[in-house]
Amino acid sequence: MRQERKRRRIGLQIKLNALSIISIILVSAGLALITYGVYCRKVDSIYIEQVERSALAVGTEGYLPYGYVVHFLEKIDTDEFRDVHRRAVEAEDETIIEEWMYQQPPVYYLQDQLEREGGESNVVNREYYTLLGNYRDFVEVLKSYISAFDVMDVYVQYVSEGVTYNLVDPNESLMIIGTPEEPIEAFSQYTGNDHIPATIYQYNGQWLCTACVPVKNDITEKDIIAQLCVDLDMNDVFDERQWFLINSATLIVVITLAVMAFSLLLTWRMATRPLKLLSKGAMDFAKGDAGISEEDVIQLPIRSNDEIGDLYFEIRSMQQRIVENTDRLTKITAERERTRTELSMAAQIQSSMLPRQFPPFPDRCEFDLYASMDPAKAVGGDFYDFFMTDDDHLCLLIADVSDKGVPAALFMMSAKILINYRARKGGSPGEILTEINEQISRGNESKMFVTVWIGILDVNTGSLTCSNAGHEYPAIRRQDGVFRIFKDRHDLMVAARPKIKYKDYELQMEPGDAIFVYTDGVPEANNASGEMYGMKRLENALNRTAGLSPEGILRAVHADVDAFVDGANQFDDLTMLCLEYRGKQSEKPAE
Repeated sequence: MRQERKRRRIGLQIKLNALSIISIILVSAGLALITYGVYCRKVDSIYIEQVERSALAVGTEGYLPYGYVVHFLEKIDTDEFRDVHRRAVEAEDETIIEEWMYQQPPVYYLQDQLEREGGESNVVNREYYTLLGNYRDFVEVLKSYISAFDVMDVYVQYVSEGVTYNLVDPNESLMIIGTPEEPIEAFSQYTGNDHIPATIYQYNGQWLCTACVPVKNDITEKDIIAQLCVDLDMNDVFDERQWFLINSATLIVVITLAVMAFSLLLTWRMATRPLKLLSKGAMDFAKGDAGISEEDVIQLPIRSNDEIGDLYFEIRSMQQRIVENTDRLTKITAERERTRTELSMAAQIQSSMLPRQFPPFPDRCEFDLYASMDPAKAVGGDFYDFFMTDDDHLCLLIADVSDKGVPAALFMMSAKILINYRARKGGSPGEILTEINEQISRGNESKMFVTVWIGILDVNTGSLTCSNAGHEYPAIRRQDGVFRIFKDRHDLMVAARPKIKYKDYELQMEPGDAIFVYTDGVPEANNASGEMYGMKRLENALNRTAGLSPEGILRAVHADVDAFVDGANQFDDLTMLCLEYRGKQSEKPAE
């Protein structure tokens, strides 16, 4: 299988430096853009104000001979002029227009002015002041305005039905008279001879600033017939913008590099270096293989009175606590190991107290029995026992202490010894439990108790005398081969209360009969879902053991419980005992 490629590690120093550099670059770029924008707006406003002022000055202070514009429009807005202009364009000869204009009388406005200045006798002047002379005079006037206001161009145009037509332009030939101008996107919103405020735009690769003012008919004082426009060359302005941008960017780059170097140095001294020292100290502390001691607690030259300093002292405090906890854990571990050893020894002692050799009475053929105990903890509170009280009587015993662990084990061993000792002295099971209850109840400060089922079998007759002190019901198999739960009489648990008289009951065992006794750990065994094994499953498991010996019966029941539990934790001791009565026989039956 292809191994996943390990992600490349990026150090904190690289991250902090990158963050500082990016932040400084962004701030510097922002300052540069703001500075450049402020400069551009300031410079542009100066030129825009100049163009606007020039246009208004020329157009509103009486410098223009408006009457000339009115009458000149009347002359060229004729079919005759359009025919002349067409022939000039086809011949590419502007003298055709010039000759036609020379033949036209002057406009009335200038003719009246001529008469006021020289009268009828001035023939030369009268001949000169034809339409052509008027046009040339007006061009000279516009040129003087260009020089006076220090602009690029001053010209007259008119707009008809959304189309702009040239009229007078000192920088163009006569061929432009009456021709439409190419549409300019910057002025697409203006469809008449409107006032156009100063606007900066790009036209044919050149940057211009243009402002236009309306030209009124000075006869009617109402009609707007044309526009006077003023152009200012902005290319030098944009060159100055570029020069300012380059110089300011250079200065900002130098300042930025200096600030970067200073910022990186501060970042190294105030953050990166202390954090690297902390990282190395923490890693060295964590690598201690032979145990951690006070000498392993980091000692670093960090004097920062900030979060890094707080982190350093907190790490030192944490390492100190780790050393202390390690010492304490070492002691606890040693103590637990000693306790585990003691529990193991206690389990061995407890196990040695229970009969473990099977068959227990190889020379007796009247019965066969088997018993087992699996404690839930290292030591348990359940116990069983069986022994011959004399040559003809077998005592069977199974019990369950109310607690678990070491206290229950000690209580269990005490109860087992007392019952064993008392049973060997003789008497019925009820008498034995009555006396044992008085002995254990005295001085029972632990308030523990024990459930006990005890039976004494006459191996010759099969008579089984029993007594039940709060224990589980036994299961009995008769000659039909079916195990059934026998709900015998229950008395109070041993050590629950003094002065109790326990009762006996008798069962008659026939050859082939069997009795199965157990503790509550069997029916109360839980699986992972919390469901209990229960008495019904126990009966079914017992009834699947036909033909098996007591040992086989116990092993089959244990296997069925294990399958039901399916690995779930065991919370109670699992103890079982089974006796099969075979009756008085001359010899032991074959295995």
